[in-house]
Amino acid sequence: MDHISNEASVDRFPIGPSDILGKTIAFRVLFCKSMSHLRYQIFQLLLGFLYKFKGVLKLKPFLSWFHPRNPQGILAMMTIVAILLKRYTNVKVRAEMAYRRKFWRNMMRSALTYDEWAHGAMMLDKLTPKMNESDLYDVELVRNKLQELRHRRQEGSLRDIMFCMRADLVRNLGNMCNPELHKGRLQVPKLIKEYLDEVSTQLRMVCDSDSEELSLEEKHAFMHETRHAFGRTALLLSGGASLGAFHVGVVKTLVKHRLLPRIVAGSSVGSIMCAIVATRSWPELQSFFEDSLHSLQFFDQMGGIFAVVKRVAMRGAVHEIRQLQMLLRHLTNNLTFQEAYDMTGRVLGITVCSPRKHEPPRCLNYLTSPHVVIWSAVTASCAFPGLFEAQELMAKNRSGDIVPYHPPFNLGPEEGSTPSRRWRDGSLEIDLPMMQLKELFNVNHFIVSQANPHIAPLLRLKEFVRTYGGNFAAKVTYIYLSS
Repeated sequence: MDHISNEASVDRFPIGPSDILGKTIAFRVLFCKSMSHLRYQIFQLLLGFLYKFKGVLKLKPFLSWFHPRNPQGILAMMTIVAILLKRYTNVKVRAEMAYRRKFWRNMMRSALTYDEWAHGAMMLDKLTPKMNESDLYDVELVRNKLQELRHRRQEGSLRDIMFCMRADLVRNLGNMCNPELHKGRLQVPKLIKEYLDEVSTQLRMVCDSDSEELSLEEKHAFMHETRHAFGRTALLLSGGASLGAFHVGVVKTLVKHRLLPRIVAGSSVGSIMCAIVATRSWPELQSFFEDSLHSLQFFDQMGGIFAVVKRVAMRGAVHEIRQLQMLLRHLTNNLTFQEAYDMTGRVLGITVCSPRKHEPPRCLNYLTSPHVVIWSAVTASCAFPGLFEAQELMAKNRSGDIVPYHPPFNLGPEEGSTPSRRWRDGSLEIDLPMMQLKELFNVNHFIVSQANPHIAPLLRLKEFVRTYGGNFAAKVTYIYLSS
């Protein structure tokens, strides 16, 4: 006879939900129930405490104040209600103002034109509480200098004005160039604007004076020395491939409002716009953005797969650069850096890099390379490795003929033993030539159009690889990640 056991075997089975969503819902239900039970326990504890000590606290006289027949109680109750309503109203108004400020701030970020941005900045300035400007710059110093300038203009002579301005005029007086003063604001603070207007008025007085007291040489020396002490502004246009189209809007807006600096510099695709700006007079520049811009096509079609493979095999580049060269020669009229400066008065800077290991990058301009042809410098600055082949710089000789800028020099009978020096994309090493412009042209303020923010982390990676893998590994990594 088989033995019958009183114990039954039961397999394990889950209790409650098994998936993550079910467990989350079950946990929230249990948590809310536990918190509700905790609040009930605390409420019961407080009631017991009040009941136990009701004789000591003597709540009855206090509660009698809020009886409907007691005028003092009604007054106290109305006062409490008024305070609560006022506080609620203030919170609601502050929340609404914060929402409006956020709305106009978002509109400024997404603005497609300067007029849209200006409208958003004007509305935001009306809704923003007035800041304590004395925390951001020295208000008393600027006000004192403004009063001194006005008094000197009314009482002093032109020589007194020149003497004092030559000693006192600096760009960042009292930290009035603090970025926090101008961030997201349509206008500069009123005191700073009055000071700048007064300085501009006195400079025009000296410049336009017909008095025999001042000679033309003295005026020129004063303006030159004052500008050197005051500093200059430059416009920098970065590389960025197709994102460089954003440079057009920046330059067009500066031209429209007559705020374009006399110094413009750029690399890669930014150098194209710089070359257009630096080779045109002011009327030509204004009409260029209205008539000629839409017809520009800098890059030719790639062609078929066999043509691309042939170019890569023979030249190590995917694209043909001749279309860019032809268009740039048409736009710049074979002008050199020196000729463009003499014609327009604008300083053009274009950065190029050398494939050679020990040759540093260069910022070409009318001081360091006056005879280099501009279209040649631009094509070299656009020659990104893998996309375009490195280019040889071309220049004009004393006869005006276009010749290689650095031709191979051989004393012996052999020819072709020394390869020509070639240059490539300037954004590889010196995307924004700030240090070069500071040293050569005394630039201390920059307007930057950065169209390649995605390059910033790659540059950090490049420095890391250079530290541990050398320059060659850093350049290979940069080219691989940028393409």
